[in-house]
This record gives sequence, structure tokens and C-alpha cells, in this order.
Amino acid sequence: DDDRLAEVVRALRNYGSKQKYVNEYTGYNSRMDEIQAAFLTVKLKYLDKENQRRREIAQFYCENIRNDKIVLPLDREKVKVTEYLGHVWHLFVVRTKERDKLQRYLADNEIETLIHYPIPPHKQVAYKEWNGYSLPITEEIHSQCLSLPISPVMTNDEVSLIVKRINQF
Repeated sequence: DDDRLAEVVRALRNYGSKQKYVNEYTGYNSRMDEIQAAFLTVKLKYLDKENQRRREIAQFYCENIRNDKIVLPLDREKVKVTEYLGHVWHLFVVRTKERDKLQRYLADNEIETLIHYPIPPHKQVAYKEWNGYSLPITEEIHSQCLSLPISPVMTNDEVSLIVKRINQF
């Protein structure tokens, strides 16, 4: 019968967050239920195939994005994504000093991007003892990150269009 306690417990089970990406507490990911478990049992059959497709898309991005304003997550000259099997490319994050401008440009071209984790960890309420730290490199990198679309259901044409638009930026 304690509403405040219930609110805190709900936040704790979701990474300490009541609002997405705003962590008020040091929390956990404790959100799986029976339906999610059943769904995953089915989806696991396709995991290797979907991970391979993500690697193929990441490889295409790395080989074909040719824009000096964009920093790729891997050096295309040194690493072949499809051979780097440890990475499944849940996100494909690029960096650019013109992140907000690039995001608007891509949105204007009907390409959705995301800024994952918009608040750096040392600025989160849950880590308030770190809020006063000056971490200029962290904050600079943080202000440049943009997640490009990457999904195993994306077609080659969709991926090519994204690359084309980024190269035109």
C-alpha cells in the first residue's frame, strides 16, 4: 500500500528508469515474463541467420559510406565485419560533429535514426555522485553519436538508399 515504494520497485526492474533513458536509481533489467520467454523460444531458431544479416548490413555500411564527416565504428581497411563474428550489430552507431543536422537530413529523407542513451552515465540522477565530474572527451563523443537503421528485415535497396543519402550529406 505504499505508492512511492511501488514506483521505485517498478523503476528498479527497468534499469532504474521511470522515464526512458533517465536513470534515477541503479537498477536491473528484470522485465521478462512468460510470453516473452515463449516468443524467444521461437525466435532463437532464427538468431544466427538474423545476426548474420546484421553483419552483412554493417559490412555494407562500412564498405560504402564514404563521407569525411562520418566516423564509422570500424576501420574499413582493417576489419572485415562479416569475419568479426563476436559482434552482432544490435546498433550501428556512427559519429559526426554534425549529428543533429545529419539526423534532421535523414529524417527529411524518411530515414529514421536514433540517439541512444542521450544522457551520459555520469550525468544520470542514479549516479549523482559523478554529476559534477568534467569528462570532456566522453561528452564530446556522446554529442556525436547517431544510430543508423540496422535490422535483419531491411532490404538491400533500403540499405543502399541509406548509404546513398549519407554520402550525399
